[in-house]
Amino acid sequence: MLVMSAPRVIFFESNSNQPSVGGRARTRVRFQDNDAGIEAARDQNVTSNSPNPAPTAMSKFERDTQVRRIDEWIWEGEFSPDWSIGQAPNGGYAMALGARALAAALPHPDPMTVTAYYVARPASGPVRCEVEVLRVGKGTSTGMVRLVQGGETMIQLIGTYTDLDRIQGVNYCAIPIPEMPGFADSVDTPVADNVPLRKQLVQRMTPANVKALDGTPDGSSCWLGWTDFADGGTIDLFGLLLFSDAMPPPAFALYGPEGWVPTLDLSVQIHARPAPGPLRCKFETSLITEGTLNEDGWLWDSQGKLVALARQTAKLRVKPRGI
Repeated sequence: MLVMSAPRVIFFESNSNQPSVGGRARTRVRFQDNDAGIEAARDQNVTSNSPNPAPTAMSKFERDTQVRRIDEWIWEGEFSPDWSIGQAPNGGYAMALGARALAAALPHPDPMTVTAYYVARPASGPVRCEVEVLRVGKGTSTGMVRLVQGGETMIQLIGTYTDLDRIQGVNYCAIPIPEMPGFADSVDTPVADNVPLRKQLVQRMTPANVKALDGTPDGSSCWLGWTDFADGGTIDLFGLLLFSDAMPPPAFALYGPEGWVPTLDLSVQIHARPAPGPLRCKFETSLITEGTLNEDGWLWDSQGKLVALARQTAKLRVKPRGI
């Protein structure tokens, strides 16, 4: 189903002067009020194959979040067990896969804000992505996608997309970069056998944070650290969705690293495309009420630019050991 504020035709014009993304040339989007041509416009999306695409190696994250169109408004992907915590796919990883399906359906390529509701626990294996476009505008598009397994909705996403290479406006940021050790002076977090996700990532945190993960809670409820892909893959906008939920829960700094913290909802706002290199991150839980917590996250790129903010609600299933 396609819902718009007014009927439009969306024209896609190749522009070789636009920067390429992933070996594909950026195209320019032009809108014209009309009641025909919507189907053809949707099928082209906002990128097209370059006549001479630059060969690029696909990272494991890119491979494991690929989706393919199988029917009208339906895409299919596969949750890899390599991005799981226990038996369940990580919430940020699942969000990234669903967000790629939404990007394939919308005429704007870049996620600007994405919210996921985790209705049921998904499993590794095929996942069906059922997309509904809610609105298409000149600068942004909004849509919804249901991630379905076994006929049951596991996760529902809603997202607004734009073209970050084309938007312009004022800039202001009052959020300071936290004082913390540099990448080289931080410490690798433990690698648990039941957390395959961790093996795909570089995770380095402050010595006090790592001690909390080793069983000595420091009472801070805050993580400061650095993160990246273990295979050196480029962190794109969909990677920011993953890294918004990839660190251990900050509540472990209060109660120790034993327990389960299932996410109920996760919202990520993306402000910029990250520069190459590891992300500096801060994650903090400042409120827990009857076992339900809020977690806030901030991600800075290697140049010190705040590129994404995240907030999630989660259940805290641990036996308190004291603060």
